[in-house]
Amino acid sequence: MKNLIKFFRKFFFLINFIVALYSLLVFQLSYSADIKHWLAGFLMLSVPVALVLNFCFVVFYLASRSWKFLLSLLILVISYPLLQRTFKYSQNVSSNSKANFSVLSYNVMYLDHGSYKSKKNRKNAISLSNSADSINADIKCFQELYSDARIRDFDMIKRLKVKNRHTAFMQKKIFDKNYKGSVGLAIFSKYPIIATEEILWLPNNNGVLRADIVIRKDTIRVFNVQLKSMGIRVKKVIDASESERAKQTKNVLLLLKKGFEDRSSQVNKIEELVSKSPYPVILCGDFNELPYGYAYGRMRKQLSNSFESAGRGFGFTYNRILSFLRIDNQFYSEKDIKVNSFYTFKEIPWSDHFPIKGEYEFIQ
Repeated sequence: MKNLIKFFRKFFFLINFIVALYSLLVFQLSYSADIKHWLAGFLMLSVPVALVLNFCFVVFYLASRSWKFLLSLLILVISYPLLQRTFKYSQNVSSNSKANFSVLSYNVMYLDHGSYKSKKNRKNAISLSNSADSINADIKCFQELYSDARIRDFDMIKRLKVKNRHTAFMQKKIFDKNYKGSVGLAIFSKYPIIATEEILWLPNNNGVLRADIVIRKDTIRVFNVQLKSMGIRVKKVIDASESERAKQTKNVLLLLKKGFEDRSSQVNKIEELVSKSPYPVILCGDFNELPYGYAYGRMRKQLSNSFESAGRGFGFTYNRILSFLRIDNQFYSEKDIKVNSFYTFKEIPWSDHFPIKGEYEFIQ
C-alpha cells in the first residue's frame, strides 16, 4: 500500500511538472506574440487553464505540507504580467487639467433591432439604444451600430449627433425583412473631426474606422476596430443532442481556427496603420480575442492598454454564457497620453458586450 501511495505521489508530481512546462510554453507565446499560426492561437487560448491548474497544484501541496508547491508557485510568479491582463486594481487619478477627454467604446449588437421588429423584447432594444445615447463621453466609438431614420428610437445618427455632433460612420446598407437601415462602425465626437479613413473586411463587415480629432490645441488619431468574430454559439453546442454535439464541436474548432487566421492578418494591418500615425493614438473596439492572444499581444508592443493601466477588478466585457471574457479594449500612446481612469459598465446589460470608458489627458 505504501508503495502504491508513493507511486501516485510521483505520478502526480510528474503531471505537475508537465503542466509547468506546458505553462511556460503558452506564457512565452503570449509574451512574445510573434507566432501568428492558428495552432499558437489555440495554445494561447489555454492560458487561463494553465493558471488555474498551477493554482490548484499550489493549494494541494500546501495542504499536504510539501515543498513541491514551489514549482507551481514559481510558474505563477512568472505569469504575473499575464495576471495583470486579467485582474487589476488601480486608483483613479484625479486631475484638474483642461486637457482631459473621455473615450467610450461599445459594441451595441445591432441595437437588438431584430427583437424590436419581432416584438420579442422591445424593452431591451429601446434600453440599448438609450444607453448608447445617455452615456456621456467626448468621443464615442461604436461597433455594430444600427441606424434607421424611419424609426425614432433607432435614428441613432440623428440622436447621437445632438451631444457629439462630429461624426464618422462606416456604414453598410442592409436589405432584409428585419433590417432596412445601415449598420457599421461609428465615431461621434464633441471635437472637430478633420480627416477619416475606412477599411472594410468582408464578408463580416469587420474593419477599421479612423478619425483625426482636434482637441483644443492637440490632435489625436482614433481607431475604432472590430476584428473577426469567432462566431461561436456556446448555447447551441450545449443544447445540441448527443448525436449533434460532435458535429457542433467540430464546427466550433473550425470557426476558432478561421478566427485566429483572420484576426492575425487584420491586426498586422492595424499595426501598420498605427506605426504611420503622425498623431498620438487611441485605439479601441471589439477584438473578439482574449488578452493573451496574438492580436492583443501585437497591440501591446506599440501601445499601452487602458485596463492594465487604470482598470479595476476583472473587467470582463462579454455579456453572455462565457461571461469571464475581456474582449473589448482601449489602447493609447503612452508617450503622449496618460489614462486617469478606466471603467467597465457592468450595470448596463442590454447588449452582449458591456461598454468601456477611459478618461485621458495629454502629457504636457
